[in-house]
Amino acid sequence: MKLSASILFFAILFTWLGCSTAQSTGRNSYSVDPRDLLQAVNRVRSKGCKCGGTTMPPVKPLKWNDRLESAAQSHSNYMSSRRKLSHTGNRNSNPGTRITAAGYKWNFFAENIAMGQQSVDEVMNSWLNSTGHCKNIMNRNATEMGAAKSGAYWTQVFARAL
Repeated sequence: MKLSASILFFAILFTWLGCSTAQSTGRNSYSVDPRDLLQAVNRVRSKGCKCGGTTMPPVKPLKWNDRLESAAQSHSNYMSSRRKLSHTGNRNSNPGTRITAAGYKWNFFAENIAMGQQSVDEVMNSWLNSTGHCKNIMNRNATEMGAAKSGAYWTQVFARAL
């Protein structure tokens, strides 16, 4: 019951702040479909959002990209195996090198990472409560997204192809 009250509190808080993921998926941490993140992201992008002190207007929805998902999965697996939250990955990789290695030719990218959230709603609320992560979600330069979770570690990759 305490967890439900906490989730309700965050849903109310983010609705009040102008950012809401709404529509809980009801899945637990072992059965998260990362494509649920795409739906949550596109709900926020369609309404616009306030990221910190910056009002972000509505932007076009993103499309799912399997290569970006592959880059995200690789990085989530790496963080989980090292038990370390970092944008730096295997062999000092960064989001751009990971996206390129997955076969995606990009002219824009951004990456959100998180650790410990149990559901899509929880991780989205964490990212929306962080100005930089929120701005990545609302970035008009992004046209595609991929995401993945491994253990407690989440990676969300935004990009636009060349």
